[in-house]
Amino acid sequence: MKFKLMSTRFTMSLCFLSMETSKVFNKRILESLEKSGFEGLSEALIVLFPYIYEEQIITSAKLAKKVGYSRQAMHKNIKKLVDFEYIILVSHNEKEKSIELTSKGLELINKANEYISNVEKDLSKLIGKKELDKYKETQSKIYEYLENTK
Repeated sequence: MKFKLMSTRFTMSLCFLSMETSKVFNKRILESLEKSGFEGLSEALIVLFPYIYEEQIITSAKLAKKVGYSRQAMHKNIKKLVDFEYIILVSHNEKEKSIELTSKGLELINKANEYISNVEKDLSKLIGKKELDKYKETQSKIYEYLENTK
């Protein structure tokens, strides 16, 4: 018996659509950063920057928990970011070091935000500013709902 597959463009669940949109967005941000001369990055690494920037000073354990990476994976990622001078590790006591952005890391954040802003302008032209604002508001409500329900 043959099954007719419907186009996934129209049948994606909310969860899958959000995940796929995020993957494409991160891929485009990464491409933009690479064109701007930022080296040594991957999609797994660029997702860390907003959390580091938001917290300003964060431990690797807290960062790993926020993004859902194992501690081992996080330590590998942190080493790469230190090697490429995007972050530094600062000792506050004998047990823990915190992660802080360097000027190069802040430059990366600014370049990524510039790209995101340009995409938002393009989307505003495509679907209208009100629709884009409504979409972002709806996404925020969905996030809050999911974050606060068990």
